[in-house]
Amino acid sequence: MAALTGAYDPQDKPGELVSYKVGANAVIHKGALVSVRSDGYAYPSRSGTSSDVFVGVAFESADNTGGAAGAKSVRVWKSGTYVYNGSGFTQASVGQAMYAADDNTLTTTSTNNQLVGYVVEVLSATQARIRIDNAVR
Repeated sequence: MAALTGAYDPQDKPGELVSYKVGANAVIHKGALVSVRSDGYAYPSRSGTSSDVFVGVAFESADNTGGAAGAKSVRVWKSGTYVYNGSGFTQASVGQAMYAADDNTLTTTSTNNQLVGYVVEVLSATQARIRIDNAVR
């Protein structure tokens, strides 16, 4: 393909919701960062587990306490920008990769953590808005 020489409509689709089966005894809260573990089920994102795959942001809560893996499902946003907690954010953080420390906290530490997105706006030293589209699987 050649480089563009004029306007181009890339046929953008708005963010979509995808349903994932929830892991045994897992509780996913609305707004949580959600990952799929090696068993193929959704759980709240966590740190220190490089095999987990970030899949998006929980659209709703799902409580599978006492339930078998897959007994409940959770819908997950696959794109968009969201505000999460962290520490040490400055204007220089814009564009920086963020990884899951847990289901509500961001870190710049990539070792054994899942990439969840990139900072698009710094709201305070402890909160930033991230865009998840480039990280979600």
